[in-house]
Amino acid sequence: MVLVQNEYFSITVKGEKLFIHTVCPGFSIREFQEIMEKHPRILVSNFLMLKNALEQPTNEGVEFGKLKPKVELFITPDNLESRIYLNLTKEEFDANKAEIADEILQLLEGKKITYGILYDVINKHLEVQKNITVATAKLPKHGIDANIVYLELPEMKPTVRADGSVDFYEMNLFRYVKKGDWLGEKVLSSPGEPGMNIKGEILPSKSGRDKNLRIDGNSVEVIKEGNKTVLRAKFDGAVQIKEGRIGVVDHLIVYTNVSYATGNIDFKGYVTIHGIVEDGFSVMADKDISILGDMGIGAVEKIVSRKGNIYIKGGVSGKGKAIIEAGQNVFVKYSNACKIKAGDVINIGFYALNSHLEANSILVEAKNGKTIGGSIHAKAKVSLRTVGNIYEKKTDIQVQGFDRRAVKQELDDLLMEYKKLLEDAERIERELEIYETTLTTSKEIKSTSEYIQYHNAHEDILNKIYALEEQRKNLKNVLSSKGEGEVSIYEKAYPQTFLEIKNIQKRIKKVTSGTFYALDNQLMYD
Repeated sequence: MVLVQNEYFSITVKGEKLFIHTVCPGFSIREFQEIMEKHPRILVSNFLMLKNALEQPTNEGVEFGKLKPKVELFITPDNLESRIYLNLTKEEFDANKAEIADEILQLLEGKKITYGILYDVINKHLEVQKNITVATAKLPKHGIDANIVYLELPEMKPTVRADGSVDFYEMNLFRYVKKGDWLGEKVLSSPGEPGMNIKGEILPSKSGRDKNLRIDGNSVEVIKEGNKTVLRAKFDGAVQIKEGRIGVVDHLIVYTNVSYATGNIDFKGYVTIHGIVEDGFSVMADKDISILGDMGIGAVEKIVSRKGNIYIKGGVSGKGKAIIEAGQNVFVKYSNACKIKAGDVINIGFYALNSHLEANSILVEAKNGKTIGGSIHAKAKVSLRTVGNIYEKKTDIQVQGFDRRAVKQELDDLLMEYKKLLEDAERIERELEIYETTLTTSKEIKSTSEYIQYHNAHEDILNKIYALEEQRKNLKNVLSSKGEGEVSIYEKAYPQTFLEIKNIQKRIKKVTSGTFYALDNQLMYD
């Protein structure tokens, strides 16, 4: 069959092979490109043979390519999509639309493509010399993972602001809840929906991954409500998240002053006092203590939180007697003639006067914050606004300092252990996922000894991760200090301010501001 014939050559078809018979040289390859545009079924597989044939007449036909089919069908290896390509001119297509549509359907049938055929595209929206999708699979809809939300606890950070002539120092140490209050919830995972490829084969879906609730079962009730598992408090108390588990702990609320009417308080949980603590009385607790009376406290015997934080909204006028101690942080509006000791940070809103302060870090950073007299002892950092006064009141500031290299090494070692624990947790999670997808019922899963072992191991690793996270925060806080111990004075320090960082001493002789820090056994200044 002759496909093309002109004064230079003719092209014939034998089977699917194309042959050129040249009678006259002078037809260029560029001109041949125009021939191919008019005959899109021509596929040149040997350009060198074609070029030589065009340049030199031949008695015999030269094979240079093959004839492409009118309709080419392509199927993706995953059987998710089928496309066609029409090797036709627009005129050829317009003259044979119905026949071409039938040919496409026959090709699909021959390749056993039975699902997702786009009949509307085949009958109405075909175009020549373009890849056209004519069949598409229905992809599986994988299930949605379970989602857990816990009650958000207040941030332990005071809010300091100015409003005219009135200053406010407000914060919350904890969230109080009543029996039945919402503590969190888990939206259950969904099973997913299978799909189907273009050959009618089912594409399985993956069920959403379940997540374990981390709760204190003694204080939190788990209730199924619709597609949710809801957590509610079993009794009145304060919300606590310990080692990643949410729970409710005992919370003693005193609506009056601590006085002869109440006696001294020693409590294992949280304590909130809406009044004040009168002189000579003491409050002790294992957890956080909040004293919310606007008048603050005076010559109390002691306020002690063995493992938690202390917040005194109205401040302390201790008359040289009051002792405040917290395992973690202390937040007070002001301190006057008292002793305050904290395991981590002392944060004073407005002024510290003739007080003895001891903590890892001590902050008196409010806009008008003043530190006058007394002594300050910190491990890593002291951050103050104004120190001393124009009468040159003696104020001692001492920073124990630390070995930055050793602390950095400790942090690096911790992060290595942290990374390993995360990898172990992910490995066990994969094992748990296998059990959860292969075992048919929740009861069956929970009664499987191997699953229980994996679950317990996972819980143990998570507890270690949470403990390391607390250590990491403390080490990062130490390393945030300049050098190996820092004293920052933002406004001014008056004469008779005495500094000591890592046993390096300095007396301020003139009004000064800036940052002092120890580095290589020298006292540096910025």
